[in-house]
Order: sequence, then structure tokens, then C-alpha cells
Amino acid sequence: MGMEFVFINIKEPKDALQLAKEPEIRSHVARYQWKQVENRPSLKRKKNTVVSIRLDVQVQTRSDSEADSPDSSDQPSVSIPFQFGGLRVDPFRSYPVAFKSFMPVLVDHYLMDMAVDIPELDQPGNKGLLRTSWFPLVMTEPALFLVIMLLAASHYASLQDQSNEVKLNLLSLRCEAIQAINDSLKYQRPDRVSDALVGAIAKMGSYEAMYGDMDSYSVHMKGLRRAVGQRGGLTALGLNGLLRRIVVWIDRNAAFLHGWSLYFPGATFVPGQALPDPNPGHFLASS
Repeated sequence: MGMEFVFINIKEPKDALQLAKEPEIRSHVARYQWKQVENRPSLKRKKNTVVSIRLDVQVQTRSDSEADSPDSSDQPSVSIPFQFGGLRVDPFRSYPVAFKSFMPVLVDHYLMDMAVDIPELDQPGNKGLLRTSWFPLVMTEPALFLVIMLLAASHYASLQDQSNEVKLNLLSLRCEAIQAINDSLKYQRPDRVSDALVGAIAKMGSYEAMYGDMDSYSVHMKGLRRAVGQRGGLTALGLNGLLRRIVVWIDRNAAFLHGWSLYFPGATFVPGQALPDPNPGHFLASS
């Protein structure tokens, strides 16, 4: 059956919006969209997985004098990868480290499955501070970003069928994160350790508490205690107290889970307030 065309006359743009509500036009659009779906291979998604679609846009580069040339179509083109779909990440790939193909998926996984609302970290009257306050800090420091990628990759791998390749990549990512922390420490004055670097050391401690060993955890927590002391104590940490709560939260929950000693004994989330009970469930799933 051939396609039948019908011309529609409109005088004002608003008339087009009104026509779009007509049953004939809406049914035509619905049929067209359904045919587009029917012609695509079916995509089966597991729960909590992200489907990434990649589109290559061909952009031809040519000068004005070449525009009218009959051979202009043979000029080389530049392929620009453009990612779209379900990923809630920056399409410009403005990460603080060199781009790697796994980063968009891990950033998405961290934001949607790990940086959840945690009442003791958010505190009354706030919500979602790990996404709105903490993650912008993550994007400013290579060391902190790599530690978060390591945590996200480890958590993601624990939900999937693990292979030797995955384990090898995790080991490589762990080495990169530790090296980045050491490199950052070389270029910062002891009394001016940034919030981002304090966060990187703290999160590296939480990683060792969940996936590493006591010796490695102890190394990072001792370094964290020293860095916090050089900053002037927990009250000197930024993000309106959120970084302080993250440090105390990691120390408290790791000690509770493994029977270890506290590195910040007597510290509370908020000065003058009692320390809430440990929350190992949130710690293991979201740290």
C-alpha cells in the first residue's frame, strides 16, 4: 500500500499544537513509532543495568572554496562519538582524568545505586547530599574520582557474574587510585590538604574495609587521621559538615563490622550531639 500524503494548512504555530491533538494525527504518529520499534532488535535488560547506545555523527570539514567543488564529497570526515540513552552523565566527558570507556556506566551506577539518601549523612532538613554536594567535589580531584570509580566498579562487579578479567581490571584500578592519592599528596602542603584529598583517603579506607584487609585499611585510616589533624580537626572539614560526617561514618561502621578500634574515638556527626548507631547495611551498599 502506498503512502498517502495529506497537506495541513496552518496560520499560527499554536494551530499546529492544536492539530497534534486530533485523533487522526495522533494515531498516525503512534503507528509510525510502533513500526520503528518493530524493526529494531529486541533489547533485554537485567535489573539495574544500563543500555548505552552510541551514535557516530559524520562531520565534513571543508573550506568555502571547496564547498562548490564537484569533488567536495570526497573530503575526509571527522567521526564524533555521541552517546545518548539512559546514562545520567555528562555527555561532554568532562571527567577529572583521561576518559575510559567504562566510566559513564560506573558514574551512572554510583549516582543511582550508591549515592543514595542516607539520613545520618544528610541530617534533618536535607536530602540527597551525596549527589548534590559530595559528587561535585568528586569531579574536582583525580584521586577522589578514581577511588569512587574503584568503589563503584567493585560494587557493580559484586552484582554481576565475575570473571578473571573483571578482577584484573579492579586490581589495576585500585593501583591507579592509590598512585593518584600519593601523587596528590606530593603537591599539597601538609596544612593545606584539600577536602577532595581528605575524601579520597577516607573513601580508600572504606574500600579496604569492604574489599581489602586490615593492614591496608589501617594504612589509609592512619593517613586520614594525620591529614585531618593537619587541617585542624574534623570541624575544619568542608561541605557544611558533610565531609566530617562521612569520615566519622566510615570509621564508625568499619569498626563495628570488623571489631576494629576507632581512629576518631569520641567523634560525632555534629558537635554536641550523640553519635547515631552504626548502619552497616547502608555502609556496605553505599560507601
